[in-house]
Amino acid sequence: MKVSCDFSVTSARHRPFGASPPWNSAWNSPLSGTAPGLVLDFAAGVYGAENASNDLQAVMSLVRSSDGTRIDDTGALDTVGPNTGRIDHDPGSLGRLGLMLETGRSNLFTQSATPADQIISVSNVPHVLSFYGTGTITMSGAYSTTITGTGDFPARTVVEFTPGAGDLSITVSGAILAPQLEEGNTASSFIPSGATATARAQDIATIGLGTWFDPTQGTLVFSGWLNGAQANDRIIEIDGGATSTRYSILWNSSLGKPQFQVWEAGALQAAVAPTGSSIGFGTPFRVVVCYAANDFAVSLNGSDVVRDTSGILPSGLTTMRFGRSVWGAQGLMLAESVVYYPQRLGDTEIKALST
Repeated sequence: MKVSCDFSVTSARHRPFGASPPWNSAWNSPLSGTAPGLVLDFAAGVYGAENASNDLQAVMSLVRSSDGTRIDDTGALDTVGPNTGRIDHDPGSLGRLGLMLETGRSNLFTQSATPADQIISVSNVPHVLSFYGTGTITMSGAYSTTITGTGDFPARTVVEFTPGAGDLSITVSGAILAPQLEEGNTASSFIPSGATATARAQDIATIGLGTWFDPTQGTLVFSGWLNGAQANDRIIEIDGGATSTRYSILWNSSLGKPQFQVWEAGALQAAVAPTGSSIGFGTPFRVVVCYAANDFAVSLNGSDVVRDTSGILPSGLTTMRFGRSVWGAQGLMLAESVVYYPQRLGDTEIKALST
């Protein structure tokens, strides 16, 4: 019998000794090497808590009572069913962008698959008209203008306007794809419509707090952007089922950037806003917040850490919410990633994490 053994360097390299690194080691904090308790990397497609990674559906609860659309990994406009996370993609590179989380909207433009002239009853509030293609949409009555498309899909023409209350007459000519008229200041994802106005329900994304969460100290990192928001719309919220006790990363419309708020039993404990310039809708940002006893801090896009050194920690927390408060304060958000560390990291590390 002849026995052959391969002791080459190449052989050893392909059969390494020792245990593999933990699944979440790539997200260890950059200076102290602290392991995260929770990783939701929607852009990379990696999800998990503590010592186990899993599918998104096994880690996060996502409820949406209607279909929703996104750009899929082929660059096409795609419809996904209810209660399904919408991972959006760049239509050019086809790379994953992140998880789309939106408030409910309705497409008032009927028969979107076969656009035709129509009259729509509108209110005296901000509206947004959007479509793909090089055709023309002419509006008259409650508002008068002519809009020519800027290009074929994926170039989307978006026009914001405020009509008077009454009937809005729409005349369509040329190539028009996926027309949408909705109330709001910014366009949301496309909502296919039928013979009547069609609604898309809000995305409600939550995770129950587990042993990975430390109620006495922690650091939370959010990366992504907002495509639209009103004052106090949430980015991340951790609460006990009521808005009176919570940690909130919310949109401060006066500052034009996120703010970190801490509430306990209906009393505001801290309201910390980062330094730096305001952020436009559609502009990616990374915000880091942390908490410990009498110690709350925030950094945005590498800004110096701002701290509040007094305040009571919230108690009885049970749930982490994404892009929405417990009572529904929600805008239009694209989440690239959310990472939580069960430790109040140092200011230098917080600044590094927000860069």
